[in-house]
Amino acid sequence: MSKVTVPIDMASEQKTILGILSKRQLIYLVAGGGLIYWYVPFIFALIPNPVVGVIASVIGAAPVAAVVLILGFLRKEKFHMDYDKYLLTKLQYKTQLGNWRK
Repeated sequence: MSKVTVPIDMASEQKTILGILSKRQLIYLVAGGGLIYWYVPFIFALIPNPVVGVIASVIGAAPVAAVVLILGFLRKEKFHMDYDKYLLTKLQYKTQLGNWRK
C-alpha cells in the first residue's frame, strides 16, 4: 500500500470569509465589536474632556479586544486546539470524572 503526502493541512478549520477568517472567528469579532460599540459611548460620555475620553474608551475596550483575540485567533499548540475549545474542555473535565471500580 502506497502512502501519499497531502500538501495542505486537512485538520485546520476552513477560512470561509474572504479566505482569512473562519465563521467562528467572525462570530467572536462581531460579538466583541458589538459589546465595545455598546459600552464605549457611555465611557466617552462620562468624561468631559475629549482627549481623556478617547484614552479612557481605548483602555475600556482593551480587555474585550484581548479576550476576543485570545479566544478567536490563538491556538494552544501543545494540544493542537484553539483556546476556546481548550477552555471548554478544561471546564468540562470535572464533570467527566467518575468513580472507577475494579
